[in-house]
Amino acid sequence: MVIDMLLTSNGAYSDLVKWMRSARPPGMKLWLRARRHLASSLIIGTVVLGLIGLFDPESFGAPQSDAFANGWPSTALAELLILCAVFLATRFRRIRKATMRAAEPWFRPLYESPAWPGASGALAACSAGSRARFALAWVWGPIALVVIACTFSWSTAYFVVDAILSGGRIGWGQPLYALGFALLSLVTWRYVEVRLATWRLATSIHREATEGY
Repeated sequence: MVIDMLLTSNGAYSDLVKWMRSARPPGMKLWLRARRHLASSLIIGTVVLGLIGLFDPESFGAPQSDAFANGWPSTALAELLILCAVFLATRFRRIRKATMRAAEPWFRPLYESPAWPGASGALAACSAGSRARFALAWVWGPIALVVIACTFSWSTAYFVVDAILSGGRIGWGQPLYALGFALLSLVTWRYVEVRLATWRLATSIHREATEGY
């Protein structure tokens, strides 16, 4: 009896994975998507950390602790932040749409997805352990990897802001650290792109199976 239940659950999980893979958009350009996500997270990180650097330069080790009191480096940083802000403003609709799409599966089931009936049925047939495995691999795992990728890109932004506030008086290690974190972020984004493509569907069927709408 137990063996039959395990076999049934394993079969259901295999079917679930097949349904999720079938929901991936064809011809995904993973590296292109990864570069775009890296650029977006880097720009946002530069804005956030740059504002901190402008109003609290001492937090970056700048010689002056007062806001905008660090001379031309503060001016250069302010100009960079203006450019970043303009870029984000031109992408406001796209950012708003992406935010709404990310929040959508928490509030309504995505019945319009062709893979919904098969995927939700397969998840319903899975055991509690298989459901937890699915949640970790397809819902919470990708979120964790996105946080890690953003942490790497924000680390790059930190070194960029620090280099500007120090007036370019940096050692050879700082550019290497910045480049290294950028590469780590890019690779992490590339790795998670496959799961991000079906994350909305995975989140939606997981929520319906565990909490309901």
